[in-house]
Amino acid sequence: MTRPRFGTALALIAAAGLAARLLYVLVVMHDVPVGGDGLEFHILANQLASGDGYIQPLIVSPTHVPTADKPPLYPLLLAVPSLLGWKTLLAHRVVSSLMGAALVAAVGLLGRRVGGERVGLLAAGVAAFYPLLVVLDGSLRSESIYAPLIAFMLLAAYRLVDRPSIWRAVVLGLLIGAAILTRSEAVVLGVLLLVIVVRRLPSPLRVRYSTTAALVVLLVVAPWIARNWGEFDRPLLSTNEGSLIYGANCHAAYYSGQIGTWPCYPRLTVTPGRDEAGVSSDLRTTGLRYARDHAGRLPAVAAVRLLRTFDLWSPNSATRLEASIGDRHIRAQQAAMASLYLLAPFAVFGAVTLRRRGEPVRILITPIVFVILVAALSYGSTRFRVAAEPSIVVLASVGMAAAWERVRA
Repeated sequence: MTRPRFGTALALIAAAGLAARLLYVLVVMHDVPVGGDGLEFHILANQLASGDGYIQPLIVSPTHVPTADKPPLYPLLLAVPSLLGWKTLLAHRVVSSLMGAALVAAVGLLGRRVGGERVGLLAAGVAAFYPLLVVLDGSLRSESIYAPLIAFMLLAAYRLVDRPSIWRAVVLGLLIGAAILTRSEAVVLGVLLLVIVVRRLPSPLRVRYSTTAALVVLLVVAPWIARNWGEFDRPLLSTNEGSLIYGANCHAAYYSGQIGTWPCYPRLTVTPGRDEAGVSSDLRTTGLRYARDHAGRLPAVAAVRLLRTFDLWSPNSATRLEASIGDRHIRAQQAAMASLYLLAPFAVFGAVTLRRRGEPVRILITPIVFVILVAALSYGSTRFRVAAEPSIVVLASVGMAAAWERVRA
């Protein structure tokens, strides 16, 4: 029997990944509600489908208060089944599972680019059943679409380096813009990635293609910024920054057993003459003031944030915390932690292997550097690590394939 073609094999693996996610959603998380961000995304999607506009959840603020707390792309995608009458939590989880299947395909294509077809299929297989990626879609977080966007973004970066063209620069810009409309901190990842890509391009082409990609990014995010400017009298991507800084810089986050987390929940009270952006600005000022007053504690706090993000700080208690705040099954969260420990050594070996082959490994390393920056400056959570997971999976697959070749030799 002949082996199936790469495209056929990748489609089968993506289907298996979808089946794993649906099994988790329909069986493991059956009748289990979500809270926090997941509940907010669910409500936002249904409100958009009902024509209420992009406003704070009506169960929290029944007076139709405009919001920019969450960038719009993920709730807009969830609103599609809501428009068709499928407004349940289960329907939105199923849609997110489809996004997870797209992630499997994207990781497979990225793996093929850096290591060949065998690595591509191996990477897709890992992504299909990697517990941390499977549980994303049951918790209804924006990482469901964020992760595949990053995988496709890295693939677009490689293709632009391989064969520079205006259209490939446009595609890269579109993907960066879409990632920013999913999680606003992706603007930092986009800048870092463009810098790495531009340095790999021939000198005469650098300005043309980097400018093209940057202009496309601006065109993609401009409508959202313009909308926020009209609502809040200032151009911004999100009002979430204030609550993030406030919650991560307080006594409990610096001096208690919750060090390095986000334990201080702010009150986002919008009053006449004080909109969401104004509240966010006040919270940001308070959080930065606390960080400045306790600057001597910052190095220790930042170190714990990084350790928490990579499941290296008090693993047992951290796993329970991540499962509770992320609406994940505790066993799945424990399996995700163990899987990272297994993949990490292979990922390091894979990075060394690609460097020896002369591949532009910095493109894959960039999301990992980005996650380290975000975690150190905000707080420690495995949610932030999702941006680096496509790179970790692909690098680990390269490492496993290289190790197998050595064993065979």
